[in-house]
Amino acid sequence: MSFLSTQQIHDQCLATTQEAIESLGWTNISVGVLSDEERRQLEDASLQSHLDWRWAMQTYRGDTEDGILDITLKLIDRDEPEQLHAVIICKYDWRREQFSICMLENFISDEDTDLTGNVLIIALIYATTFCQIAELDDVYIQDPTEDAQPRYRSYGFAQVWYDHSKMSADVCDILDTIRRKVNGIDPDEE
Repeated sequence: MSFLSTQQIHDQCLATTQEAIESLGWTNISVGVLSDEERRQLEDASLQSHLDWRWAMQTYRGDTEDGILDITLKLIDRDEPEQLHAVIICKYDWRREQFSICMLENFISDEDTDLTGNVLIIALIYATTFCQIAELDDVYIQDPTEDAQPRYRSYGFAQVWYDHSKMSADVCDILDTIRRKVNGIDPDEE
């Protein structure tokens, strides 16, 4: 088990995720954390969203000390780069030694940007980095929507047999799938 605090692991994962996405050529995406104002926007459901962020902000209330890890993705080359473009909420349950992606959304999904189709990849880069540091074998997805389940399966996720509100996948399998997908290799064609 890691001797780092959850905050230290979170900070390291944010930096590593930023480096990873820049190496993929997505140099206009900035990785950060939610400000108090951005939290209020999500709690008030004042953003164009397909998901229930009011519920998410109530359900996943807390900070890193509580195991709640938030990640913002912003496009720095936009007219208003300070606006919230995408959010990822994760939870680390140290008692159960379990890391979960709880919610993610691209708020500008109606536009073709570097975030289009890549928010999940970025979430998985962060998640696998966290799990490697914390010495966890699996990444979980909490409460996956029916529509998103096929996409999660394409990264190796499967329903957790003892908890149908979750899907899970092995960290090594996820990393292998990410490498193949970003290199344009369809895992089903190999």
